[in-house]
Amino acid sequence: MITADTVNRILRFNGQGLPVVSLYAPVPCQPQGRVVSLRSEVDSQLHAIRPMAKDRSLGHDARLSIRGDIDRIMDVAGQERWPPGAVALFSCSGRGFFEELILPRQIRERVIVDETTWVRPMLAVLDEDHRCCVAAVDREGARLLELYRDDMQERGTLSLSAKPGLDQDKLEELTKKHFREVITMIDKLYWGGEFELLIVGGHRPQLPRFLDLLTHELRGVLAGTFPVDDGARSSFGELKRHAIAVVDRYERAEEERMVAEVVETSAAGGLAVLGIEPCLWAGSASAINRLMIQDGAIAPGVICDRKHWLALAGDTCPVCDRPVRPAPDVIGELVEVVIDDGGAIKHVSAHTVLTERVAAASLRFPLPPKR
Repeated sequence: MITADTVNRILRFNGQGLPVVSLYAPVPCQPQGRVVSLRSEVDSQLHAIRPMAKDRSLGHDARLSIRGDIDRIMDVAGQERWPPGAVALFSCSGRGFFEELILPRQIRERVIVDETTWVRPMLAVLDEDHRCCVAAVDREGARLLELYRDDMQERGTLSLSAKPGLDQDKLEELTKKHFREVITMIDKLYWGGEFELLIVGGHRPQLPRFLDLLTHELRGVLAGTFPVDDGARSSFGELKRHAIAVVDRYERAEEERMVAEVVETSAAGGLAVLGIEPCLWAGSASAINRLMIQDGAIAPGVICDRKHWLALAGDTCPVCDRPVRPAPDVIGELVEVVIDDGGAIKHVSAHTVLTERVAAASLRFPLPPKR
């Protein structure tokens, strides 16, 4: 599972004078020959940085670190445990640093050597999915779980031991105190960057009382609630099923809202475009702030690898007058260009105008006249 701890370690690492190797490689969907294909791809990328391990302009420690990085990355790439999608590997052997992430979508191969980790492609993929805190609460206890995509893990528990024979007023007071302790735990996770959305499950009569005690910030990230008869004692599978359903509803509504905002802005002549061709031109001009595309959409086109000019058809790049190459999936090429330019990506599964128009984008600045 991709945990917030792992992502934060990657984001915060600095080689402190030693190089850090950041490598991204797509993992084929077909299981046959997957390991051989991945290892070959990684080896091909590392070929570009192998001369650095012998470069006398670098210090002795830096050269040794890069050699160790190459050996470690090749060893990991040859292991038979990679699901389809992409793998991101970060290494600085001289500092004893190595992290790997399995990304849920394929991205273009890349290798960068710098003093810090190169995280832009990783963040572009991870930002598409929300990390959630799931709180199952009742009067006697609470369970906190972390949900990311379809993977859920326990994060902590809290129980209330009430003496038998307490009157109703005292019991209500203890329940409120218990709820506040649970919210304090959740709040600490939130401010620590552990999740983006909150999902709460519990007994129907108690849910409103718990929600009334949420902080202003936690109310702002509440994605939804679900009732469970056993509260914190509900089975792991039941909690996961309910939580995933809440996330699905939230994300479809979010997609519909985001697309509607771009369509409205585009219709008003603002900083947004709708349709494949306008989005390709916006990508060519490095103007896209957020690209939204219909999930699974593919379209042939052309691209200039030198100037990153994209179009549905053409023979010559109008920017550099050089021949373009055919792109079996120009939408995929557009995604990579937007990532390289620091833009955000959103694949849309909800039924919106993108079912027909395929792509839409919010822009950083007005587009120049099309060439």
